[in-house]
Amino acid sequence: MDRDYQGRVILGLLALGGIDFLRKRLLSKEEEKASTNVHEAKVDYASQLQVDEAKVDYASQLQVHEAKMDYASQLPDDVLSSILSRMTIKDVVKTSILSTRWRYLFASMPTLRFSLDMFGVKYLGPICPPYDQKKFLEVVNQFLQLYLGRKVVELEMHMFIERHLFSRKFAQLMHSISKLDVERLHLNFTCEKTPTSQDIDLPHDAFFEFSLELLSQASSLKSLFLSVCIVRPSVGLRLNSLKTLSLTGVLLETGQLEDILFSCLNLNQLVIKYCKLPHKLCISGTVTSVIFADCGGLEEIDLQATKLSGFECFFDEKVRFYFSSVPVLERIKISLRGDASMPYIFGEFPMSLPAQVKSLIVTACYTQVTHFPTETQIFRDLRMLALLLESTYDFDIVKVFPILDACPVLQYLDILQHKTYRQNGRGSHTKPPLSPTIHTELKEVRFGGFHGTKEETELAIYILRSATVLDQMFLSQYSINPYFKAYYGHDIWEERERERISIQQQLFEQAISSNAVVIVQ
Repeated sequence: MDRDYQGRVILGLLALGGIDFLRKRLLSKEEEKASTNVHEAKVDYASQLQVDEAKVDYASQLQVHEAKMDYASQLPDDVLSSILSRMTIKDVVKTSILSTRWRYLFASMPTLRFSLDMFGVKYLGPICPPYDQKKFLEVVNQFLQLYLGRKVVELEMHMFIERHLFSRKFAQLMHSISKLDVERLHLNFTCEKTPTSQDIDLPHDAFFEFSLELLSQASSLKSLFLSVCIVRPSVGLRLNSLKTLSLTGVLLETGQLEDILFSCLNLNQLVIKYCKLPHKLCISGTVTSVIFADCGGLEEIDLQATKLSGFECFFDEKVRFYFSSVPVLERIKISLRGDASMPYIFGEFPMSLPAQVKSLIVTACYTQVTHFPTETQIFRDLRMLALLLESTYDFDIVKVFPILDACPVLQYLDILQHKTYRQNGRGSHTKPPLSPTIHTELKEVRFGGFHGTKEETELAIYILRSATVLDQMFLSQYSINPYFKAYYGHDIWEERERERISIQQQLFEQAISSNAVVIVQ
């Protein structure tokens, strides 16, 4: 390592501030001598002896510490770099005093994470004073100079920045980042490590305006994560290497998302979470997976992505979907809150659903389940259906049978209920027909959160009497992967073993499939 690079390493370390022991460690012999001369002029002989004894004691302690680090120092560089990547920048810098082997090892870390924690400053809210913003930008920019010519796989920054004060300094920082061949870039414009849904309610002028033009030289960037900001598209910009784009707590105006997607010619995954959206959106381009979670403002969405195979959405209000051009879409997960959501999902929604959709996961919460339709449109080609009933109250599980009858070629059925408060043993007011719709292709049924109530047993019997080729019905008090937890309590069958065996035998006797296996646990 040349002297010029060593100098830049030292400057970067000193810039982190507050690491006095490191400054002592890195002082040159000439600086130590000059410092000693000044000190001798200010203190008496007795005080100087104390200083000398302290230096000897420090040196002895350092030798003991380096001896303890011999074992770790024998590890390969890639192993040590992996260890360092799991630490904060502040702690990583401190490792440079452990031994000569560790002195410059921090500069080979493939992952860098920057936040105000490295200054020993913690803010409970999303914003901080201009002094800390300025110090953060200067220190991080200087630190990144150490990495010029080196590859950084992943870089994270968590920092509130006032755009009218520090836009130029941030642009300088982004220029340094573009030279590092970063593959995964996280830019969170708050002091919080994890953005929340409340961040979107910050004043408009608190959102940093991030221009995609700042990434024009980031030719290695594969994944971009932007949080709590306003994203400005750039005309003519092409982010050809970008595969994943995640927007959290971002303000999006009409046409902005469409322009962003137009710049990402090879984008595969799009994730939009806690964002404020315009009334209408159009998703196009090369994306294969799109996820919307807890966003506000959207009323209509038109899907025109010809390579889209998976779509997930979680909205507080009803959103109308148009599947204009999605020839390979097969998997949909949908959660719409509000009383009108269930009639829409099982009414208008299947009428516009492309025929090739094979998998549908529906989440219902609170009072939504009371609006389950008694009749539903036919899902003619649906092969897999999952009904996730979370935090519902007084819901009669038997009411889902019309939905099952609307899926004539269904092969796999998952039902998961969590915290469904209903009196055990009361029985259902909704009676399934004595002659159930015959399911000639249903092979597997999984029921999570099963507690052996009369309603649950009635639904299980209805399915067993209708599935002619059923291989297995699995009923568990616990969750079924990969969904949320269904039950957190003790084993309900521990003191009800006879009842469990009785229910299992009763269900088995109702199966019309000769191959059916019924498991209750």
